[in-house]
Amino acid sequence: MSAEDFSEALFGRIYSVIVREASLGRAANPVTLKPYLDEDPALKELGGVGYLAQLTGNGLAMLALETSVQQVIDMSRRRALISGLTEAAALAASMDATNEEVIAVADAALAAMGDHDDGVRQISAAKAFDSMLADYDSPTDGITCGRISSVDRQLGPIHKHQLVVAAGRPGMGKTVFGLSYSIGAASNGHGVLFVTLEMASEKLMQRATADVCFDGRWGVPYDAIRDGKFRDDEDKRQVYRAARIFRDMPLHFVDAGSLTIGRLNMIVRRYKRRMDAAGQKLELVVVDYLQLLRPDYRCGPYEAVSEVSRGLKAIAKTHDVGVLALAQLSREVEKREDKRPMLSDLRDSGQIEQDADAVVFLFRKEYYLRKALPDESHADYHTLASALERVEGQIDLIVAKRRNGVEGTVRARFSGMHQCIRDLAE
Repeated sequence: MSAEDFSEALFGRIYSVIVREASLGRAANPVTLKPYLDEDPALKELGGVGYLAQLTGNGLAMLALETSVQQVIDMSRRRALISGLTEAAALAASMDATNEEVIAVADAALAAMGDHDDGVRQISAAKAFDSMLADYDSPTDGITCGRISSVDRQLGPIHKHQLVVAAGRPGMGKTVFGLSYSIGAASNGHGVLFVTLEMASEKLMQRATADVCFDGRWGVPYDAIRDGKFRDDEDKRQVYRAARIFRDMPLHFVDAGSLTIGRLNMIVRRYKRRMDAAGQKLELVVVDYLQLLRPDYRCGPYEAVSEVSRGLKAIAKTHDVGVLALAQLSREVEKREDKRPMLSDLRDSGQIEQDADAVVFLFRKEYYLRKALPDESHADYHTLASALERVEGQIDLIVAKRRNGVEGTVRARFSGMHQCIRDLAE
């Protein structure tokens, strides 16, 4: 509970002073509170310090203290809901507001009402210890990809409440990584919700199908699936086989051109309930990509990314899921001779780096060498072509931060033709 939960501002001020005195280890009574509130005009109208004495003399409220506190909190939430929905109604009546803005404001109000606590958990040391012992007896494997075992080893499982950020420059394979990880996790029975803000779900499904059809040696090219021009009947059979695999996979897509963090919170809550009803468990939410999410209110670019980052971490904790957020790196990478990313390359990196439990950078040297490859007549052509050949089809996955483990780099196999990432050994 906070001072803002009281409908009467005076009661909020009285509560704030009581909390202040109690935090300093001092008694809170009409005498000790008098110096802080003696000049308060609202209190004077009610009788000054005598009114405080009346409050302390009434023991009825103390008999149902917890109920009274909860009632104050509940009524505060209802007033906030009324205020938010009234604002949404006013926006809906204004021709200057878009439908998306109206929905965002309404969703934010409903999401705030749906969160039944303030994020603060109070627990004794004894209960915390019992909870720790109980965890020993429950499965702690977390979410793993399975398809990229080298990443599973270096990054470790993604556990509930964790925010993992996978970042890279355009062309590094962020969406490919997100899809390969999602498909692998879903194949292992983990419920996955893939939220795409950049790519239409149809295009995403084409890429996912190319990934599923690839067995490490042979597959159906992404171009053939995208254009519907298969090389032979075997390609068609593989695509139809993929359809059966997807039917049994607890993988769901959300295609949104624009989304606020409050509305994403609502979507995750809805899918969690829907999957529970279907006998599935939502364990991982993948967002493609972080900078395309918007906060629930207008603010500057830095504040916007900070609010989204904090919001994603809150979603992970509130809904007991892991969150894998793909993120765009700043152009500073391109200005360096060594294009290998570092933590400072995260756009508005301070808050993202702070909130993330792990940060993975995607780096394909092949991409940059191919862009720099000159004409065959150039003196450096053979040198660069040789360097390109050595790194062709490789991707470095750099774990630059791991809160509960060791950082490091693993190399995997990147197939642009099949839109997937696999272990090098395959």
